[in-house]
Amino acid sequence: MPKILLVEDNPGYASSAEQYLASRNQTIALARDYSQAMDKLRNPDFNGVISDCFFPETTGSGNTTLGRELVGRMAKSDSRERKMAEGLEALGQYVDLEDPDARKYARFTANLYHPDSVIFKVLEQVANVDKKVATHAFKETFKLIYREDQAPKDYYGALMKAMEASEANQPLGLLVAEKADELSLPLILATSTYHHDILTQPVQDYASSKGWRLVDCGPNREDDKASLEFWKRAFGELERKLR
Repeated sequence: MPKILLVEDNPGYASSAEQYLASRNQTIALARDYSQAMDKLRNPDFNGVISDCFFPETTGSGNTTLGRELVGRMAKSDSRERKMAEGLEALGQYVDLEDPDARKYARFTANLYHPDSVIFKVLEQVANVDKKVATHAFKETFKLIYREDQAPKDYYGALMKAMEASEANQPLGLLVAEKADELSLPLILATSTYHHDILTQPVQDYASSKGWRLVDCGPNREDDKASLEFWKRAFGELERKLR
């Protein structure tokens, strides 16, 4: 009988998944966190994997080291974020980026940074005398052109903050996906979030770059993951890979 590894830390969502998959004559092995998933994949006897995107490494441990390392790796693989990081590193020589407003304006202008531009030449000269004064001048200048609706979203910073708030916000489904690839197991990522929200967009981008299918919910419709219809969609995607 086909056997599916389900990685899901939410008991309500897991119950709905088990109910639907049982109706399709699928045997389920449930892992509630990354450690359990890796343990079950040591001697895999599965036809496929359906994994949540966000869950703890070991439930209750509070350990987010693995998640932070993963997000750092995701950021380095993102060409836009690499360019942003280069601009911020350059600006950080003259501006105190620990200042929240300065960092906000710096992210807005980082892609515009060029060492030969007049404004940054002036900034460098001021910073050589007093970085605090340079930071103030930078904020006063760029607050005039800053547009919230045009500012690049800090996806990876948001992920880091979310993980500080809860161990369950680690995007460790991506590591499960990597292991599934290594074992040549068909995989579907299934999340209660929306793929364009600030935490899920970088996960979606990374998954897409690897060829992994992500099944999501609509904006503010996370409870849809408790429905049988959601799991019908998720298993339908996996079933296409199993054929």
